[in-house]
Amino acid sequence: MEESEQKLTIPQLVIQVAELPDAGIDVEGTIPFADLELDGDGRFDLEGVGIRYRLHVAQVKPDVYVTGTLEADIQAMCDRCTEWAPLHLSEPEVFHCYEDVNDEPVDITEDIREDVVLMFPDSFHCSESCKGICPICGQNLNEGECGCDRTSTWDEEESPWAALPDLEDSPEK
Repeated sequence: MEESEQKLTIPQLVIQVAELPDAGIDVEGTIPFADLELDGDGRFDLEGVGIRYRLHVAQVKPDVYVTGTLEADIQAMCDRCTEWAPLHLSEPEVFHCYEDVNDEPVDITEDIREDVVLMFPDSFHCSESCKGICPICGQNLNEGECGCDRTSTWDEEESPWAALPDLEDSPEK
């Protein structure tokens, strides 16, 4: 198996099905983002932070069901003003079914990792009222006006979108 094909395994996320009581078990803990091989991609500060999980694992022979919640509190960079702000990540309805496992151990690491990846927002704003930054000078407009004349830079003749109507009338090649 090549290094890129190695399967991520975290011992606390490997369920020993043969040892499950009839009523199932509740497991909880924290997994560092680094253990899930997740980084912040420059937009999220995940250093020293982990995902808190609360899971219930039950076997209904021959299947195993995992339900529960995932949560984390991290710092995220605002897409408008590029300042860091707190962000709460939450997945309140984790559900995974592992079919025909009988008494074999079940590694849920990859499924939990996928749940965590899906918790990250595509876009993040520090607040709904965030004004962003000036496109001319870079001033954070939440801290005050910059004095740039932003209205004159995007007039109809200078706009990069001004040529779009002409494209509509051009013949296809």
